[in-house]
Amino acid sequence: MSRRKADAERTRETILDAAETTFLAQGVARTTLAHIAQAAGVTRGAIYWHFEDKGALFDALLERVRIPLDEIVDDAVQQLGTTPVDCLRDIAQRLLAGICHDLPLQRAATIVLHRCEKLEDEHPRICMITRLSEHAEAKVEYLFGQVQQQGQLRSDLTPVSARRQFHGFLIGTCFDWLQDTRQYSLDADRGSIVETLMRGFIVENTP
Repeated sequence: MSRRKADAERTRETILDAAETTFLAQGVARTTLAHIAQAAGVTRGAIYWHFEDKGALFDALLERVRIPLDEIVDDAVQQLGTTPVDCLRDIAQRLLAGICHDLPLQRAATIVLHRCEKLEDEHPRICMITRLSEHAEAKVEYLFGQVQQQGQLRSDLTPVSARRQFHGFLIGTCFDWLQDTRQYSLDADRGSIVETLMRGFIVENTP
């Protein structure tokens, strides 16, 4: 990489870091490109050199942070000798562990869940943090189908409704914890949280 390209890449990353910090501090809607330029120590022209507008900058910020949802789900499904219930439990554990330990992901999730005012709620990139991919959704739904075939899924649930509630519970847990990560240790509690989650799907007295 040439020195000029390297300098441009460093400037781009500096702008993204400044955008992340500013979005966290004052929210996406209230942050202007002038705010980001000041925090980054660059001109607005430098921002426009790299990004078309604030929306494009926001896209790029989320692009560089991605929890490997598909890989987590695929790894769980491919575990030989593991029951569907244990696969689902493992997926939930890994998702919460990602929020606990992957600090860039934690910051991005905080921006999406707590710093995106209603104006930004329909931004297409938000789903990168708050939703499972279609691939992951299909696999989780498949696992709940296997649980149902084994007679373990509650009779008032379908694989579709179970998948939606599974996802909603996990997002709700992250939403609550990210309001103030000092309120309790999600990492310490995630085992019991996941057990509470799984017991909500399984027929009582089923091993």
